[in-house]
Amino acid sequence: MAKLLELKRIDKNYFKDKNAVAVIGFFDGVHLGHRKILESCIEKAKKINGVSIVLTFNKPPLNVIKSELSKKLIISYEEKIKILSGLGVDYIVTANFDSGFLKMEPDMFCRDILIGRFHIKDIFAGNRFNFGFKTKGNILFLKRFLKPYDIKVNVVPLLKIKNEVVSSTNIRKYYSQGEISKIKNLLGRDPQVQGIVVKGAGRGRQLGFPTANIDICEIFMAPKDGVYLGTVEIDGSKYKPLPSIINVGDNPTFKESKKWIEAFIINFKGNIYQKKIRISFLKRLRDEIVFESKEELINQMKLDLKYAGKYFNIKI
Repeated sequence: MAKLLELKRIDKNYFKDKNAVAVIGFFDGVHLGHRKILESCIEKAKKINGVSIVLTFNKPPLNVIKSELSKKLIISYEEKIKILSGLGVDYIVTANFDSGFLKMEPDMFCRDILIGRFHIKDIFAGNRFNFGFKTKGNILFLKRFLKPYDIKVNVVPLLKIKNEVVSSTNIRKYYSQGEISKIKNLLGRDPQVQGIVVKGAGRGRQLGFPTANIDICEIFMAPKDGVYLGTVEIDGSKYKPLPSIINVGDNPTFKESKKWIEAFIINFKGNIYQKKIRISFLKRLRDEIVFESKEELINQMKLDLKYAGKYFNIKI
């Protein structure tokens, strides 16, 4: 289990004589490309009887640069820490990416943090790595600055799967297209969202298909509007992941303006308002459809349910 530390609270001698090996990044999604760099760092630390350090941030740098929510997150900060810890890293150091951090020059970052705070022996980075004020720091800068300190910069080539670069940018592209299998190929796991169940308009219950609604679409990436098959995990529950039909969108039949993620949990009865749930997307079924009547909508939902029964091999 990784030890979680805040950068501002680390004593300057904390990592002295620990043979620290570091990797730096926001790591949104902790996709397979990230994992390749992280695992290289962990392996090197073990080889030199040292410790591995992941320095990550509490918010995307772009959102600080533009002072707005310019980039929706693939996963939450808490989920990122959980995944990073599960990879076997020794220390996760978190930094508050504020305007002061944004204005830090590359040489100050290297001198005060990498050398002065972490006392690193090695650093790992992808070949597109940039850092410091106006992203003036890059791999070439790192190599030049750290060479006199006998610190090795290890450049990890970009991971490609089927000639496609594994990147958060490409993952976001596939979210916008609703390409669940392609997201999974790059993440290395099913795409998921999580949030607190809140009250919606109550139309699902009126139609005979009560849904668990989460309101996270303004902050986190969600697949393209449409209907999906997936599972729901209820936090703190004895239940295993429950087969579900999931709708992403604004219910065009009822002309709603707000975008929701709504999960109809198959063969489940229970009140889970205010419970935290995790929704996993497994397969895209169809686009959202504008129906002429409630009856047409109900008939389509029955067809979706019939298909889901076959997909999950369960009795409806």
